[in-house]
Amino acid sequence: MDDEEFLKQRLSEDPSEEFLEAIASTIVDEMSESFPELSRKSRPMDAVLREFRENKLEEVDSTRQYERKLDYLQTYLAEEARVETTEDLTSEDVERYDTWRKYESLTREEPLSVSTLRDDMYLFRESIQHLIEHRMAPVRFEKSVNIPEPEYENGDGVDEKQLDPEIAKAALEYLRKYEYATVEHVAMELMCQFGPRKNGLRGRNVDDFDYDEGTLTFKHDSATPLKNDEGSEREVTLYGAVPEIIQDYLANKRPAAVDDEGREPLLTKGDGRISPSTLQTIAYMWTRPCAVGLGCPHDRDPEECEAAQTNNSAFKCPSSRAPHHIRTGYITDQKNQGVSAEAVAQRCDVSPRVQDLHYDLPDETEERERYEDEFRNADDDPDSGFTHE
Repeated sequence: MDDEEFLKQRLSEDPSEEFLEAIASTIVDEMSESFPELSRKSRPMDAVLREFRENKLEEVDSTRQYERKLDYLQTYLAEEARVETTEDLTSEDVERYDTWRKYESLTREEPLSVSTLRDDMYLFRESIQHLIEHRMAPVRFEKSVNIPEPEYENGDGVDEKQLDPEIAKAALEYLRKYEYATVEHVAMELMCQFGPRKNGLRGRNVDDFDYDEGTLTFKHDSATPLKNDEGSEREVTLYGAVPEIIQDYLANKRPAAVDDEGREPLLTKGDGRISPSTLQTIAYMWTRPCAVGLGCPHDRDPEECEAAQTNNSAFKCPSSRAPHHIRTGYITDQKNQGVSAEAVAQRCDVSPRVQDLHYDLPDETEERERYEDEFRNADDDPDSGFTHE
């Protein structure tokens, strides 16, 4: 079937709005040479953002609040998406802003609250509308802006996503077989081994690992600080095959690299210390069920699913999870297995109170099963009518 026949067939099948928009965009691009008024303008993004900032700050009363929000927007476009001119901006850059803002833009590990994210996304949509209005971006970009709605009954700000233990197991089995001792494999092993914070993990150096003892030490310093400063310092025991995997990575796969302070980062791709966004991408990549041999739970064809095509689009998979979600899944699983809050606090550097608020998220069945043995083993008063027999 040639392109013309394919197009006719698609148009006769009640095509989606996205398909029609893609055709319209292509037509506009083709006509732009003959009709210059239809062509999109290309301008330096920093200049456009400066104009948008000035206009926005004239409209609002709380300039300090908006200055901060606009700073995040500028940081994302300049440093994360690396958009130099308006024509460099892609729909993927637009789609990814909410994920970056929620999980990657903050120094703290807990994600941005839904209400704050919603306000920031309204502002982001305004910036995209500004580009569209001045013919610097296609109209379809506005629909790529995802504005969340708080679920107040669940408690705004609590991110209830977590990595399923079955997917964690499948991911590690796959990596051990096909990506053994690569930096991506080691990163996933460590994230699933004890649920570290993303910034704490990327701050580890080669000399923090002790193969003979099978431990990884967390030390606080100004260049790679820990969340609670010296209060986060600890040794973590590495179980099973993990010490051997790290040792093989250091001996055979880790490229020679140092960071800006001359230290040897444990996780590196050869260009210094691994970045937070790279760790984020690794987590999304290897928690897609289809990528680790589990098939798609969403009935999508991997050949057509956008999330399966490139690693940078992995975050679009509904089942993919960020490092924070791996941490939540690990802590919840340990609590389900009866590990005490105090033990989790030592290993994961998270207080029992914060565990309850943000990390320990059992479903109803898991919560019931945790306490069954306590009631079953209780010494019931034989004279009481309240027994568990």
